[in-house]
Amino acid sequence: MMYFRNFNAELWGIFVGHLLLLFCCIFYLAWWIVTFRPNASVGPTGVCYITAAFITGIAAVALLCWGIAALSKHSESIPVWLILVGVAALFVVLLLLTTMVFQRIVTSELLIILVWTGLELSAITVLFGTGRFGPETGVILAVLVGIVTVVSLICYVLYYHLDETLSYWIGMVPLTFSGLFCAAFLGVLAFL
Repeated sequence: MMYFRNFNAELWGIFVGHLLLLFCCIFYLAWWIVTFRPNASVGPTGVCYITAAFITGIAAVALLCWGIAALSKHSESIPVWLILVGVAALFVVLLLLTTMVFQRIVTSELLIILVWTGLELSAITVLFGTGRFGPETGVILAVLVGIVTVVSLICYVLYYHLDETLSYWIGMVPLTFSGLFCAAFLGVLAFL
């Protein structure tokens, strides 16, 4: 069985971007575990983990944006800019909804969740639009992105309404789901 057949530079960008995104999730989760554990003391290990998460996250976003932008020139699917406008509008709606209705303090996680959603939907769209994904694969991956996004948003809203122990555990759910999705996406890409 051949893996990575017919990979071009843009597809490698999306693959390596997802690999770095997986590492980002792992480092972010490790930081969360050591920093937010009940009765934890903040030490240099946590700083190392969050620094690694930041570096791998920024590199992942850069590679994904490059790969998506390059492939979108050849895509026969909906334009990526429509996805990005939709995600930006969703961010504004959710920002208002979470602060006004759910009384949720605004933190960077809301932006992170929606940037992740926009990147994943854009990658799926251009891979489908360039014939790399069939309709079934595209739909399954898009549904999984929707599930991860909804679960992440529920955890985001609930976080400050729970006690310290439950907040600690629920804070790990979005990172775990996002990491699992990235691993699954890497598996799908490897068999293209």
